[in-house]
Amino acid sequence: MPNPYETETVPAVLSALKVQASSGLALAEIPVRQATYGLNEVPERQPSMLLLLVKHFWGLTAFMLEVTILISFLLHKYIDAYLISGLMGFNAVVGFLQERKAAKTVQALKSSLQVMVRVLREGRWAEVAGNQLVPGDIIRIRTGDFITADAKLIDGATTADQSALTGESARIDKKEGNILYAGSAVKSGECTAVVVATGINTFFGKTAELVQQAKPRLHMEEVVSGVVKVLFAIVLAFVAVTLVVSLLRGEAFLAMLPLLLILLISAVPVALPSMFSVSMARGSRQLAAQGVLVSRLSATEDAATLTTLCIDKTGTLTQNKLTVQEIISADHFAPAEVTQYAVMASVAANNDPIDMAFIRKAEEEKTILSSFKQLSFTPFTPALKRTEALIEKDGKSFKVLKGAYPTIKALCRQQPAGFNQTVETWGTKGFKTIAVALQQDNVTQWVGLAALMDPPFPGTADMIAQIKKSGVSIKMLTGDALPIAKEIAGQVGIGSAIAAADLFRKEADTKKKLQVILSHDGFAEVLPEDKFNIVKALQTHREVTGMTGDGVNDAPALKQAEVGIAVKTATDVAKQAAGVILLRDGLQSILHLISIGREIHHRITSWVTNKISKTLFTVLFVCTAYLVTGQFVVDTFDMVLLLLIVDFVTLPLSTDTVTGSNKPGNWAMKPLMKLGFLLGLLNTAEGLCWIFLCRHYFHISTIDEIHSLSFAILFYSGIINILVIRTPARFYQKPIGKILLFSIIGDALFVLTLLAVGLPGFAPLPPISIGATLIYLLVCGLLVNDWLKFKIAPPASSPLT
Repeated sequence: MPNPYETETVPAVLSALKVQASSGLALAEIPVRQATYGLNEVPERQPSMLLLLVKHFWGLTAFMLEVTILISFLLHKYIDAYLISGLMGFNAVVGFLQERKAAKTVQALKSSLQVMVRVLREGRWAEVAGNQLVPGDIIRIRTGDFITADAKLIDGATTADQSALTGESARIDKKEGNILYAGSAVKSGECTAVVVATGINTFFGKTAELVQQAKPRLHMEEVVSGVVKVLFAIVLAFVAVTLVVSLLRGEAFLAMLPLLLILLISAVPVALPSMFSVSMARGSRQLAAQGVLVSRLSATEDAATLTTLCIDKTGTLTQNKLTVQEIISADHFAPAEVTQYAVMASVAANNDPIDMAFIRKAEEEKTILSSFKQLSFTPFTPALKRTEALIEKDGKSFKVLKGAYPTIKALCRQQPAGFNQTVETWGTKGFKTIAVALQQDNVTQWVGLAALMDPPFPGTADMIAQIKKSGVSIKMLTGDALPIAKEIAGQVGIGSAIAAADLFRKEADTKKKLQVILSHDGFAEVLPEDKFNIVKALQTHREVTGMTGDGVNDAPALKQAEVGIAVKTATDVAKQAAGVILLRDGLQSILHLISIGREIHHRITSWVTNKISKTLFTVLFVCTAYLVTGQFVVDTFDMVLLLLIVDFVTLPLSTDTVTGSNKPGNWAMKPLMKLGFLLGLLNTAEGLCWIFLCRHYFHISTIDEIHSLSFAILFYSGIINILVIRTPARFYQKPIGKILLFSIIGDALFVLTLLAVGLPGFAPLPPISIGATLIYLLVCGLLVNDWLKFKIAPPASSPLT
């Protein structure tokens, strides 16, 4: 975390900032510096609400709808134009409401800065809001303070928790000349400091700017664009053929406008954005029941296609809580006594992580301390590097010392054999060594050594194994030292290829840097920008990337990732940046996220395949019938009605009963098009055959009757197709969701009534022809088409469990 004042002496910094430590800044100087440096806050970049709304009327899908509306007005089909405009407006409003949540991250960062600070101005101490600080302000810092600006210590010493900034679980000692960074929390000690950076210029503020710059790729947008292009290509190809043939036959171009309008309507996937939103919302409710809160709907579907998951260590894999891992006792002492004496040199009220580790260990071992009395206690200081306690037992007193190994070693006359080797071994594992000794009559003797570490959550190794089994690769990113990172990665089964972040950071070539990232299981000593850049690099490799984290330092990467996951203990900043928030400890909930995400993916691909099939069927059916008969077999009103009752009634596919795959999904269009084209061609052949059969056997000949029959064929083939497409197995082998089933039955009954009663321009059909049409299409769809589908698209791999 470089800062230009990091290496400067305190007098040099005070001189550069033109301030005296004894009196602080003059009050008149404050507004001048605020005008120069700004307030101590993260400037907001508020997106324009108008632009957020207008952008929903821009793009290929929107243009297709707008052209359709324009042609409707030109042909004086005002009802059609109003209906389509209403559908377009509905989708725009739904999307707009979802995107209004996008600016919350920076607001959370800004709010985090608003605390009260003790500041010296014109020789008087006063409390001011944190956002009023300016470079050069002299501030007083005490235990429990949240640091709102980067500040260089003038005197005193503190211990700071920087885990929310760097990912390092160990607390950092700060002394005169060191810098306390904004976003840190002071756990012990007091000091006076001079502010050297505020707002966006702080380490904390730069993290906020990275969050603002982060722009995740939304795969939903890519999918919508891909589907629209395919459908539009189908329409243009067949319209072009029909136009050429019609012009060669001497027909007027204007006579083709109704056909163009009909086919444009059939190609527009109006309900696709709504299908996404409904599917994600339902998945979000399912996940909430499993302790997973989804704050960005697209993250649920992106979890289905997730290929790489980047995991922060502290607070995500590990508990951010030191525990005693191993104990080595000196001669004449038992391991339990090491714990016992370590607790005597601890005070629970201080909530020091090392003290608490020994206190918890003593509680687990049910250590009895009632015969010992603590007469006095000397807390740890950077100068002393140990805690001391004067203990009394049976009328005799002695001291217990607990601290860093080199400090205690220097006080002891004799060195137990093997202690040095043990400390070196623990160091390679990333353990923190704490030494314990007794002092009586000015003689200090060893009690033993304890290895402390921030342990993984229970079940983490099993979760990692299951995520890998589901086809998702895992990379650990942590600010901790390399030995600690390697030890944790080994314990939880992430892998052994762990390196320091410098390995890829120093690589200038983009391709080589990417190869370094891809070839390793994780990195240690990473900075916030490293996490952010790693996620972006993986995305350039076409990886759908997830990122888990809990601190301010994770926020940029959380927002950049398609699936940003904030753990239960995450800061507000991290939660606002993430698309997914875990409400329970550990990462088992990620498996639920992947599983439900893959179920959603299956539902959406079913909808897309059905739309491709239905569009091809509609285009071929209408064009072929027109070329053969010289008449449109449906009119614009029929197509709009189909759009409403088929496209939007297929939304219950989002509630269908499905099973997710055991490998990441993808949005490869080729298999979807293969199945969609097969069914579309089959439906076309079956529909055209039935029209000619009905004209011959049921004497359906008037244009209104042909409109009704064609509408029935288009509608019932589309509904039956849903039953065929919804599962790669045979249609009867997978139970159907109740909502989808009731929707299909309700739609079928509505259209049966419509066909029997009729509407203006929509003649009623004889009951026998309606029944025969329904039976014919059921046989074709559920027997012939479903069997062929099963042969070319066998069931996918086994479900994720």
